[in-house]
Amino acid sequence: MNALATAGWTVRVVGLVMLVLGLLIWANVATGIVAVHTLLGLVLLAALWTTAGLALRAGSKPVLVVVAVAWGLLMVAFGMTQAQIAPGDLHVVVQVAHLLIGLVAIGLGEALVGAGRRGAAAAA
Repeated sequence: MNALATAGWTVRVVGLVMLVLGLLIWANVATGIVAVHTLLGLVLLAALWTTAGLALRAGSKPVLVVVAVAWGLLMVAFGMTQAQIAPGDLHVVVQVAHLLIGLVAIGLGEALVGAGRRGAAAAA
């Protein structure tokens, strides 16, 4: 398995674990794991950006890499401030947005792996 594939699998596995933890937090089943969820968010960010760099090096289009880097910044900013956004009854909208931002990050990781593979194949 090459570095791009490893980074892609890291995005997938960490993303899945974060989804499960996030749903447990959302359901008030395990609110004590917020710090773990946050730490894994940083791991996901690092894996996404690593995947972006490796995909760029493999020949993918730079625009996808720029989108992934910008999305990673949005993901961290939103995740770290979501508790202060729209407290009360409307907070569920923020929670859904947080979930969607995470799902898009996982999807970007998938897209980057595919783009990197296509770029490497075209260069060969």
